[in-house]
Amino acid sequence: MEALFWSSVLGVGYTYLLYPVLLWLLTFWRRPPVYPELGELPAVSLIISAYNEAAVIGEKLENSLALEYPPRKLQIIVISDGSQDGTDLIVGRYRGRGVLLHRMEPRSGKTAAQNAGVRLASGEVLVFTDANSLYTPTALVELMRPFGDPAVGCVCGELEYLNPGGEGAGKGEGFYWRYEQFLKNRESQWCSLVGANGAIYALRRELFDELAPEIISDFVMPLRVWRKGFKVVYAPRARALEHSGKSFREEFRRRTRIIARSLHGLRSEAGVLNPFIHPGFALQVFSHKVLRWLVPLFLLCALVSSGLLCQEQPYRALFWGQASFYLLALAGNLAPRWLGRVGLFYIPAHFCAINLGALAGVGQFLAGNRYTVWQPIKRS
Repeated sequence: MEALFWSSVLGVGYTYLLYPVLLWLLTFWRRPPVYPELGELPAVSLIISAYNEAAVIGEKLENSLALEYPPRKLQIIVISDGSQDGTDLIVGRYRGRGVLLHRMEPRSGKTAAQNAGVRLASGEVLVFTDANSLYTPTALVELMRPFGDPAVGCVCGELEYLNPGGEGAGKGEGFYWRYEQFLKNRESQWCSLVGANGAIYALRRELFDELAPEIISDFVMPLRVWRKGFKVVYAPRARALEHSGKSFREEFRRRTRIIARSLHGLRSEAGVLNPFIHPGFALQVFSHKVLRWLVPLFLLCALVSSGLLCQEQPYRALFWGQASFYLLALAGNLAPRWLGRVGLFYIPAHFCAINLGALAGVGQFLAGNRYTVWQPIKRS
């Protein structure tokens, strides 16, 4: 039991603390990369997958058309994946401004919609985004800068979460996302990103592969780009803005779906975990993804083993310390508009929501649930 407890603590500690420290030690002496100047900006196809996004699609298209990018080099494609709420009618009003609408029937999911969008794309560079993600004016230009290096095949921008209502779930998500941004920045400087963000990422057209509908594209596509011999880099000045989730339940559902789909994707690209081919990249994938998905199992083992050992110290104190943390998380979930807005509660609540989601995601993967299509959060 003691060995189980301390190995579980080590698993959690390495994943959340030691791995970031290792990345920092490997990269603290490196300066941010300077890329060669592009002779001219490449032609870009901006692909927006949408299912029942009538509440936000108009704002998204206005935002896209207002980007500081040569209009003759920007193609905007909206793939309506069987929308039934008037999304198509709204997009149709922008045909005169060059927006291309393609409707898919029957509904086939985001990855299939992206495949369809690429078939219609004419750009040298493909940019994938979500209907609820708004770009800053220079985001597209900044996203293109790293392509001045011919070794760069995929570029991920920075997603910033907005939380105007001060919701506890949004605060927790923002805190967690700043930690993720640190990892992305350091991984990009050391070796290569192990995934992109579906709200804002780009890749060279010739590197795109059509993926099966159940595959999560913003995770698997960067892995494939890396395996083809190209770098996947982070561009923090290419910024997208989104509203954060309004509840810990939303975060739990999102995490469950993402991890179930990511595990299906990793199974299709298991070669990236081979330490004899690319040891650095394999370490990144294992540390940032695989171990992160296993953290809830480590947490459960630590709680149970310390409970069985709690007749003696230090295990009694460690058990009650864990129990107190989970009680704070429970309180933050039960009173999200009061306790859930205070850091003492929203940090444990968010941490538990994402790890319960990870546990559920692993279970859904083992049960064969592929989440090809899902019900998105209702927009307002």
